Amino acid sequence: MTVRNLEFLFRPRSVAVVSEPDEPSRYAEVVERNLAAGGFSGPVVPVSAHRRSRLALGARMRLEPAGTACDLAVICARLENIPDIVTQLGERGTRAILVGPSLRERFARGEAAALRNAILAAARPYLMRVLGPGSGGLMVPALGLNASVAPAGGLPGKIALVTQSTAVASAVVDRAFSRRVGFSTVVHLGGMVDVDLADTLDWLAEDPDTERILVQFDTVANGRKFMSAARAAARNKPVVAIRGGRIEAGPVAGTPFLATEVYDAALRRAGWVQIETLDDVFEAAEAMDRVRPLRGERLAILANGRGLGNIAAATLVAGGGSLATLAGTTLEQVGRQLQTRATLTNPLALPADVRADGWAGALATVLADPGVDAALTVCSPSPFAASTDIATEICKVSRGTEANVFTCWVGGASMLSAQEIASAYGVLSHDSPERAVAVFLGIVHYQHNRELLMQMPPSLPEGFVTDGDGARALVAESLERGAAALTWRQARRLLECYAIDAVDYVTAASVDTAVEAANGLGYPVDLGLVLGDATRFDTLASNLHSPAELQAAARALRATAHSRHAGVRIAGYRLRRGVAWGGSVALRVGVAEDPVFGPVIHVARATPGARMAIGLPPLNAALAGELVERGACFDDIPPADRPALAASAAGLLVRLSQLLTDVGGVSGIDLDPVVVAAGEARVLAADVRIVRRERRQGVRRFAIRPYPKELERRIDWDGRHLLIRPIRPEDEETLGDLLNSLAPEDSRMRFFDTMRKLPRSQLARFTQIDYDREMALVAIERDAAGRERSLGEVRAMADPDHTVADFAVVVDSAMKGRGLGRLLLTEIIEYARAKGIGELRGETLAGNLRMQSLARSLGFSVRGGDDPGAVDLRLALGDRHAAGGTG
Repeated sequence: MTVRNLEFLFRPRSVAVVSEPDEPSRYAEVVERNLAAGGFSGPVVPVSAHRRSRLALGARMRLEPAGTACDLAVICARLENIPDIVTQLGERGTRAILVGPSLRERFARGEAAALRNAILAAARPYLMRVLGPGSGGLMVPALGLNASVAPAGGLPGKIALVTQSTAVASAVVDRAFSRRVGFSTVVHLGGMVDVDLADTLDWLAEDPDTERILVQFDTVANGRKFMSAARAAARNKPVVAIRGGRIEAGPVAGTPFLATEVYDAALRRAGWVQIETLDDVFEAAEAMDRVRPLRGERLAILANGRGLGNIAAATLVAGGGSLATLAGTTLEQVGRQLQTRATLTNPLALPADVRADGWAGALATVLADPGVDAALTVCSPSPFAASTDIATEICKVSRGTEANVFTCWVGGASMLSAQEIASAYGVLSHDSPERAVAVFLGIVHYQHNRELLMQMPPSLPEGFVTDGDGARALVAESLERGAAALTWRQARRLLECYAIDAVDYVTAASVDTAVEAANGLGYPVDLGLVLGDATRFDTLASNLHSPAELQAAARALRATAHSRHAGVRIAGYRLRRGVAWGGSVALRVGVAEDPVFGPVIHVARATPGARMAIGLPPLNAALAGELVERGACFDDIPPADRPALAASAAGLLVRLSQLLTDVGGVSGIDLDPVVVAAGEARVLAADVRIVRRERRQGVRRFAIRPYPKELERRIDWDGRHLLIRPIRPEDEETLGDLLNSLAPEDSRMRFFDTMRKLPRSQLARFTQIDYDREMALVAIERDAAGRERSLGEVRAMADPDHTVADFAVVVDSAMKGRGLGRLLLTEIIEYARAKGIGELRGETLAGNLRMQSLARSLGFSVRGGDDPGAVDLRLALGDRHAAGGTG
């Protein structure tokens, strides 16, 4: 998880193409031709790799010309020779290599793994980055760099394309060229021996030339690394994904769900949008290049025919979209403009003889309606107005509004010119209502997923009391006895540690006392047996509605017990309340571990074939509610009753998530059934599986780290009550107020420049952080009305190895000289030390004597930096391994 030296890969000043003269592929020839055609301004140096004589000493390969040093080397050679080539390139000063041939095509699995290790071992001493093996190359069109095997180069643009398929990359670039859509970067990852999808996302997230990211991939190896990079990228830039690998024989081993479903849940939490087909990739590339921020979800549809409008509206509603409700004044004005007395509604059916100016007038009026967030125009060939004229007028209206206008030109050759006009204006253009609506819904889903991305569930419970110590002790005790699962009573105790109500059984010595107990509990009931010698007997007779049914069930259970456990005494009966009490719904809730993304929570109705929804912990109320909604758990319940039931189910899921956060030894949970009613959720049966883990306790196995609530600290400072806590997404406004209120000189000292106002994108980057990668602590003061104000902020961003972290601190200009900066800097020092970070590093202006004095007083060294106007601040924190690793 590092971008170290990736600038030599994505921004090289010189390129070497290393090839063996007798290497059978034509990879080098194609790359050299593309580099020449792309117009790369730096040196492109052909390098020949010759095999030395068997009797020669030293490396097996000899590179000619000798001594050539380039930032990036594209290697076209036999894989067994690549480690020697890499070593020699590293000695010359090359810091990035692109390896073309595929491991899979020429070697068995064991041989391929050995070669991967050899390539990495050769590159590591030089901090050299490796793209591939098996990479189809990369393009950076703005640099004229086409170090790829693609048949055609791409246009410069603001979209980055990352693929695990050379064919997909070539197809998308070629199609985009025909639509005049350009790219900032195109990269094919290949075998990902070093540079993987997460590393590439990290680079693109900070790349100023990239505004949107399009990703095609099948699988990832490290779920936590991927999620960290995926969420970081999506915080500032739209990310659209298409996944392959969706043909599966069955669920992931030991789980009730498919791997595809887990990937879907992961991408949803990452704030990405998924598309299904290659055609959608082309549409997505164009939409990403041209779409404006969507101001809402309400779509107005205008069509020159009722049938086309109805098709678009039906597609929208079927996809979960929202038709805008047009105001009466809007409809009246459109009616006057079109000189029609027909009843108008949304979709808006324009008269068959509508002309281009009529289209423009109606569209402008509809877009001015405050109840409309976007508009779709659906036009078919008309004898009364040329489609080119209509396209021009619609595009002129689109230019004058901040709302998105989606255009659809239904027909054949006669509509192509209209599509070209729309594209020239930068307006989204489609050839069917279904595709236009699909793109609109994709943008809506992106907004929904952005809301999920913004959620930061805490690491500690909020709103309920837990007994984490008791839960951990219970699991540890069972593991010590060699158990792989908890008994029912142990599972019940564990759940009760997290305020999850688990219904206990009532025991009875005879059938008659069992009937009396059932009368007291209320029917229906479930009945089981208690066998002697602690013999386990899990068979239950469920939903018994009368004493007669109970007595018949008791006879059947006794017969089953005698046949399975001959000679074992029947010691009694156990009963519990059944699931069918009034106003309740039975759910099936569970936890299973995915090999890539770790724990996964799933929920469904407790009926055969019910739709299952899955999500990644940690969960808060909002995320749990979204999970319950996706599971359609209460869709058949009267609408007025759904919110209370959903709240009960979501509360259970939040508690379950907290249990997973605290107790690392729990590997799986099945609660089936859970009876949910308004204000309560009762577990009737529980299966809890446990496992002994080494150093992967609690949240370390999560793909997403929760908000570290344990770092919150209330202090009294300078007569004020402050809360020192990690930054959260909702701090965007208060942090913006703090930074915007800085005196010009203070702003210059913090940012090395005077900033009048920080862009919102930068504020989002500062407040939506990944707690695995960086930490920002804010000092919050709350006034009498409960409004929060940020008085200061300190942050540290560690490198992937936690060797060093860069820090920065800022305080309100009115608070200077009162010790708040020292307080915050001390907090981040202690945090970094606890995380096992080896060194804190900062930079300040040479004229910032106050900061230099503070740093010295806390043990930092203060030395002149590479920039004569700046000084470096460094603090060694000790042995990071002794401090407990990276946590």
